[in-house]
Amino acid sequence: MLRASDFDHLVIAVPNLVEGVEQFESRLGVRAVPGGSHPGLGTANALLGIDGHSYLEILGPDPDQDPALAAGRLAGIVEPTVQRWAVRPEDFDGLVAAAATTTDVDLGEVHDMARRTPDGNVLEWRLTRRTPLALGGIQPFLIDWLDSPHPASREMQRIGLERLWASSPDVDGTRSVLRFLGANLEVEAGETDRLHTTLKGPGGSWTL
Repeated sequence: MLRASDFDHLVIAVPNLVEGVEQFESRLGVRAVPGGSHPGLGTANALLGIDGHSYLEILGPDPDQDPALAAGRLAGIVEPTVQRWAVRPEDFDGLVAAAATTTDVDLGEVHDMARRTPDGNVLEWRLTRRTPLALGGIQPFLIDWLDSPHPASREMQRIGLERLWASSPDVDGTRSVLRFLGANLEVEAGETDRLHTTLKGPGGSWTL
């Protein structure tokens, strides 16, 4: 039997990474550490730890890459936006195979990924990715860190994830997809599919 998935990280997309990091510091009182660049995708990130073995990824355009590369991944991002989230299933391959047998869950394709950290180490992982995001990002993507150290194990400032929830016009259908993936997420009625979060730092709380 497939085991439930564990929350891995939350992605908040910003239109400008430097300004986004400064905004997080202003609102929460913590400074995100540089994460690294995503070669060929046009993006880079900065990280904050979340209570437990998880983290927050601030994702924005990489100024050292062609801006056109990031346009698709950051389409419509004009302010900090809760874009998507990742879970670590205990059986990555098993869950991918199970999803392929149903029409209710489309995980997209499995991609091999890598990035170099600021200290020169290379992280390698694999994840599921599809475009557009399923259920507006409410359906989590799956991630497997292989033999790489988890990013949350780095020395970094940490914040609290007070709440993570979703709004959807199809509450029952959305909950069914989340149950299939072993993803525990509160879903309430709303006009569009959207993720929401409330973060807590020493400088205050911020609801996005």
